[in-house]
Amino acid sequence: MSTDAIRSSPASLSGAADSGLVSPLGIQAGDMPALFTSLLVHVIVLLALGLVIIDPSTPPRTVTVIESPAVVEEDVPLDPQEMVVADELPEAPGAGIDRTEGVAQALAPVLAEVSVTPVTESDPLGDLQLEPLEALPTAQAFDERIVVRGAVGVSTTGATGAVDRLTAEIAASLDQRPTVVCWVFDRSVSLSAQRKEIAARLERVFDELGANRSRRNRPDLTNLVVAFGKDVTLVTPKPTHEVAEVIEAINAVPVDDSGVEMTFRAIRAAAEAARIFRTSAPKRNVMIVVFTDEVGNDVDMADQATKECLTLGIPVYVVGVPAPFGIREVRMKYVELDPKYDQGEQWAVIEQGPETHFPEVVHIRSDRLADEAIDSGFGPFRLSKLCADTGGIYFRVHGNSGERGRVTNQMTPPMQAQLRYFFDPQVMLAYQPDYRGVARQEQDIKKNRAKEALVEAARSSQVDPMAAPRMVFPRQDDGTLAQLLSEAQRTAAVAAPRLDDLHGKLSAGLADRPQVTERRWQAAYDLALGRVLAAKVRTDAYNQMLAQAKLGMKFKDAKSDTWTLEPSDEVTVGSQTEKQAKQARELLERVVAEHDGTPWALVAGEELRVPLGYRWRESHTGVNDPKMQDGNGNNNPTAPNDDKKRMLAPPKPKRDLKRL
Repeated sequence: MSTDAIRSSPASLSGAADSGLVSPLGIQAGDMPALFTSLLVHVIVLLALGLVIIDPSTPPRTVTVIESPAVVEEDVPLDPQEMVVADELPEAPGAGIDRTEGVAQALAPVLAEVSVTPVTESDPLGDLQLEPLEALPTAQAFDERIVVRGAVGVSTTGATGAVDRLTAEIAASLDQRPTVVCWVFDRSVSLSAQRKEIAARLERVFDELGANRSRRNRPDLTNLVVAFGKDVTLVTPKPTHEVAEVIEAINAVPVDDSGVEMTFRAIRAAAEAARIFRTSAPKRNVMIVVFTDEVGNDVDMADQATKECLTLGIPVYVVGVPAPFGIREVRMKYVELDPKYDQGEQWAVIEQGPETHFPEVVHIRSDRLADEAIDSGFGPFRLSKLCADTGGIYFRVHGNSGERGRVTNQMTPPMQAQLRYFFDPQVMLAYQPDYRGVARQEQDIKKNRAKEALVEAARSSQVDPMAAPRMVFPRQDDGTLAQLLSEAQRTAAVAAPRLDDLHGKLSAGLADRPQVTERRWQAAYDLALGRVLAAKVRTDAYNQMLAQAKLGMKFKDAKSDTWTLEPSDEVTVGSQTEKQAKQARELLERVVAEHDGTPWALVAGEELRVPLGYRWRESHTGVNDPKMQDGNGNNNPTAPNDDKKRMLAPPKPKRDLKRL
């Protein structure tokens, strides 16, 4: 279209309006007067409304708050005295439980303040699915160096030090909601003195928490006292707020000298006694605090106790003992407290370990430091796992925990385990045992041949490389010397097959060793293979040195008449033995370099101090010199009886150490 066609005159626009055409805004020309009239009316109305004055005397709206009457807590009736726990768990968990999350590893010291980790894995506890419904106050970052009874240069804070640490845990729980604390005590003879200390310290704890011996000042803190030996007993007839009743109940716990400790049954019984506080309104937090110095005789109940506490959302805290490194039993310095028994010092064998479920240490007897019991850095596996799973803490209590040198018998406090070395808890954090479900652990082990080989080798009983091998060989004549050498070779022949078998098992995992990422497994595998190789090299080198001697050796000194084998850093017999000696040193040196300050490094260092090879040394012992006749014909008469000793009172009996 042309420009001329677009242009229009006023006349043409007027014609368009008359013909009913609309403007670009969609308004017909005939509607304009009405539009202006409506707009004017609305403006007038708005101006009138703006001039309206609101009367300030108009009464404001009122809000009425209706407060619910305060809930009066009533005493919860519980059956006192003997507590019976069924072997089977109830089919369904308690209704309305709101604290049922599984908690990440909470062994002291712990980095996380709050745990929100749900339990989702399947293990022997079953396929229980627990969702986190609220943030559970869990273990704070505590130092594990807790001191028990006095020793030379060590403070005497005792297990009471752990009780002081528990004050913070109880306070944190009380900040969240009213709390019930179940105090669970081992009734054994060995823990009797410690119970008195704990009871005295609890008075201070209650004061710090504001209980002040009065329910009026701390109505949100309730207590139960449970005791266990071969039986489980509810010591407090009913839940109590009164500090005096708690202290009296603890002091009244009788000694059980049966030697049986049903630890996990007691924990489960405490959870059952506190079930009503977790399932009935108003809900309260519940904590179980256990004091014991052994693992317990009912570890088969550990999974049931864990499931019970997890179901009810109850964290478990244990004030216990360190587990010895890689072993089950350890010697304890026992000092009798009962005056009717002999008061002399004795060493009892008790069960305080091991720290892992699957064995990880190959025991090779060497009659050296490597065979002595040392601290593992962690508590017994079952009790530690229970604390970790439920979000509590395992307090490792030992009077020498702060020592970093060798602990002598004299330094070991009474009622404490004979552990020769302890390690920095901060260093040991990187070597924490696996506390996942046992089924999950087993699956993980089977995926790596190095781990599988280690566990298989560690399941073997203690290995005796060579039982006191003969090192001195006097030469009366060639035939007698050859006979002595042959008899000595039998010692090596007995030990060699066992060591060869262990070496074969461990070597089968070498290909998968680079895939092992956990520092604990790295140290354990390298130490095991290094020690087995070292023992094998010493055995093979000993046998080969004797075989060479049987072929004939001549003395350089005409006066010499005896050959003596001495340890040597050089392995000079057989290329294969020399190669294995080099591999053993490399493995042991790697453990020392990469895992300094740990039990594995300590044992590896001790192993390296013992040479792997031997050398011959000649000397004169007079084996062929003429014998001197004994000219002493005097008869030594039997010493006369000491009449005074017969007049003394008979000695006091010694307590049966198996019943501690």
